[in-house]
Amino acid sequence: MQSCYKKRFAVILVFLCTIFSAIPAHADKNFIYESVRTLGMGGTSVALADDHQALFTNPAGLGLQKESSYSVLNAMIKQNEDYSKVNGKIKSLSDDDTATSRAANFNNLMSVMGETGYQAWSAMAYYMGATGFGMAAYYHDSERFSVENPANPLVKSEVYQDAVLTGSIARGFNESQILFKDRTIGWWGTTMKVATRKMTEQSFYARDFAALTPGALKDTDRSGATLDFDLGALWQLNNPWQSSLGLFVGNVLSTDYSEEAGTLERQFAIGTSIKPLTGPPERNEKLVLAADYWENGDDRTALTKLRLGMQVELAEGIHFLCGLRGGYPTAGLAVKWYDLQVQAATYGEELGQRPGEKEDRRYTASFNLEF
Repeated sequence: MQSCYKKRFAVILVFLCTIFSAIPAHADKNFIYESVRTLGMGGTSVALADDHQALFTNPAGLGLQKESSYSVLNAMIKQNEDYSKVNGKIKSLSDDDTATSRAANFNNLMSVMGETGYQAWSAMAYYMGATGFGMAAYYHDSERFSVENPANPLVKSEVYQDAVLTGSIARGFNESQILFKDRTIGWWGTTMKVATRKMTEQSFYARDFAALTPGALKDTDRSGATLDFDLGALWQLNNPWQSSLGLFVGNVLSTDYSEEAGTLERQFAIGTSIKPLTGPPERNEKLVLAADYWENGDDRTALTKLRLGMQVELAEGIHFLCGLRGGYPTAGLAVKWYDLQVQAATYGEELGQRPGEKEDRRYTASFNLEF
């Protein structure tokens, strides 16, 4: 029986690796939901599929749900460190055709040359049942401004508006088995998603940008819709550390929104988590350590794709979060009071090809009512 289970596990690994080998080397703009808790813990989520994050990064985690829960109000906002500075400079641009205004425009743009302003907000409603079923409706709106071309400065604007409807199921493997010499319980899960995207990418000289109305920057000129699937598996080992192992393949078919709006790119991830404090269950939950490795086919280094996370319970309903994502530290705080959850975190995204090349420091907060 044990050898049979090992064969099943090997088949799953081969299947996932086969999918991974088909990942394109040059993928379009990526989109995946990450909660504030996930971002504060370095982006680890594959083996920590014990909340609504499972609906997006490991549907097998729905098998852990012991009772139904739902939320009609889950709001999040993100902003990077340079947003206020970059936004302030480009808003002060003038469309006057005078030598003074042209000089002022040039100085304003040169003061933020090579810098990026990023802001995003999202809203979501979801349901997770106690029978391994879940669904979510999610909307995400982001804008990014950057200043390029020192010889003749340009303002580059990118706007993305994504909407996703998902339905997920999770089921347990027929019987417990032995994995790494420990008795193991496992689940598999799948998600079907319908995703739409509206977007625009434009570049403007200073006077042209200054003449735009605020709404004009949001006028999207490319759009598309697609359907795709996610696959996930999760194993919990019956040992003192309550170790978990998770596997995830997102966007299995790697379908296109449209020729002009890009691709819902395929992603592969493997993760593990442990609870190293042994003893009573309440003590065991006070410390969680996790590690993920994410791959989407780009040419960044392995360290950039490694994620480490830690969650520490400071008091009942209050957790400190920290981690390492792409070589940059992350931190956060999660507070739960009855049905209300408030979370805040900071994390870094790597804009370059190598760790430490160019960090984009971001801050995020969320508000969630879960019943």
